[in-house]
Amino acid sequence: MNVQNYFENGETMDIAKDMLGHTFTYNSDQGKFSGIIVETEAYLGTIDMAAHSYDGRHTPSNDPLYQAGGTIYIYSIHSWLDMDISVQKAGVPNGILIRGLQPIDGIEMMEENRHQTGFNVSNGPAKWIRSFGIRDKELSGTMLNSDKFIFSDKKVQTPKNIQATPRIGVPNKEPWTSKKMRFIVEGNPYVSKIYKRDLNLETYGWL
Repeated sequence: MNVQNYFENGETMDIAKDMLGHTFTYNSDQGKFSGIIVETEAYLGTIDMAAHSYDGRHTPSNDPLYQAGGTIYIYSIHSWLDMDISVQKAGVPNGILIRGLQPIDGIEMMEENRHQTGFNVSNGPAKWIRSFGIRDKELSGTMLNSDKFIFSDKKVQTPKNIQATPRIGVPNKEPWTSKKMRFIVEGNPYVSKIYKRDLNLETYGWL
């Protein structure tokens, strides 16, 4: 896969939906961590009041959003770290937040890093980052599939149903607060803030 083409040649919302079912891998000093992407959240750059690049804001920290599609952007929120992937061509600072991963490789080490077991290991954007042992922003600005972070060429699972919901943690930004720009594999237990009644523990929401 040409990662840059994937993240630059499509509508941001469509890319955010299509990422569901692809694997995300981190080849770290601790070993290999990987998971299937089950939840994403789109941010539409300069027009999006919830985006870090809203109204053209451009700082050394959020510069990765302004780089070529497929660039990693790691940032801090309340002493935790989150990760976006830049989308669209350089200069158009759209991003997609990876919010939830269903673990594949390195599960025992993920549990150790998080001091948690079960779905709580990676059912949230800061949770999976911590479980992968990422503690700083050192790799922010690196390109997917060029170093330690790998996005799979193809889906390894196909969602039975993709549900669109308002984003999480975006208060007081109407009309952007209510826009359905968060995409989840419906029923997957590694989706953040999912109700127990909505869990599909048989297929995890895959076909």
